[in-house]
Amino acid sequence: MDKTQLDTVESVQKLKRSVFRMKYRILLWALLFITVVFSGVAETIWISTDLHLSDSGTMQALAYEQLLGRVQKGDVLILLGDLANSGHVKEHESVLKGLDQIKSKAAVYVLPGNHDLTVETPPDMFRTLYSGYGYDQAFACDTDSLSYVAMTPDGTCLLMLDTNCWEADKKAVMHGQIGAHLPEWVHGVLSGLPTGTPVLACGHYPLFPLEGTDATDHAFELVKILSDDKVLAYLCGHRHSNDTFSGAGLRQITVGVPWSYPAYAGCVSLSEGGCLYTVQALFDAEDQTGTALKQASVELAERMATGSLAGTSFEDDAAATEWFLRFFMAVLEGTLPDQIKELHADEGYFHWEQAEVRSAVKPWILSTMASLPEDYHSIQLR
Repeated sequence: MDKTQLDTVESVQKLKRSVFRMKYRILLWALLFITVVFSGVAETIWISTDLHLSDSGTMQALAYEQLLGRVQKGDVLILLGDLANSGHVKEHESVLKGLDQIKSKAAVYVLPGNHDLTVETPPDMFRTLYSGYGYDQAFACDTDSLSYVAMTPDGTCLLMLDTNCWEADKKAVMHGQIGAHLPEWVHGVLSGLPTGTPVLACGHYPLFPLEGTDATDHAFELVKILSDDKVLAYLCGHRHSNDTFSGAGLRQITVGVPWSYPAYAGCVSLSEGGCLYTVQALFDAEDQTGTALKQASVELAERMATGSLAGTSFEDDAAATEWFLRFFMAVLEGTLPDQIKELHADEGYFHWEQAEVRSAVKPWILSTMASLPEDYHSIQLR
């Protein structure tokens, strides 16, 4: 093909993209007009992730029931992936059974996680199973992934991003990946939105940190695109703990699991006065379930400390064990920013610094204590 022919092909492609963007903007303006005219000005969006429903997960099932019970008429529910524990169709059917109970009163939007996509439930089947919970409501879908964009009943744009590394021969891939085409697709979506449109970007995998063993492949390009003023935050899961981080013009909020202490669900409240993210406890800390969840976390912390210190000179060190328990619970409860000075000065922390620990616990302690985590309980997004 000579240069003239190449120029002609490129011109046709540019024209097609231009026509698409024009139609896209017209559709978006129409959607926004409808939502503003026919709906209220306030909106409550619940966010949860990593349900890991299975036949044997009693606490997971109970937490899912509690979550669905919090959703009121007119609310929105977003599920950020790992809906199933092993990707079996039967597990997905359990998730759908719960969603079917609230679909008449709430809008629901889902994304897959690494535990959802398996040989038994490949991407196309996932899209079919959850067609009524986001995909059928989408006004744009990425043809190369399970990403889509939808508008909530009250006019918030949900940018639902598939960040999974799908490999058909593996049960669950533990790292995320941003497809090479996805940043360009996201840029096209955001550039077509009218100025002032509130956007919540969502994905299963965190985009930060951009480097290291836990990094999502090729996240940097997507972060640059999501730094757009319209994007209120990037909501994600996967880590099973609550956290927040700001970098490169983007606020990332990691939502914890609903079935482990402190069993929070995320909640975004949008109104004329602004946009606020908070966490809401699904169980009363004083009731039987809440107490049991906390005790299970205490016992886990004790096992982690004992196992990590075994074989070191601090194996039977009460100060190191007690310090780790305080540190672990502070991380879970999100109170580390308030306690970090006291924890730094404690004798137990010095013992952890000196201990020749071979597990991943010590690097986690040191990096967490050095990073000074932000408070995630209440975040003003706009």
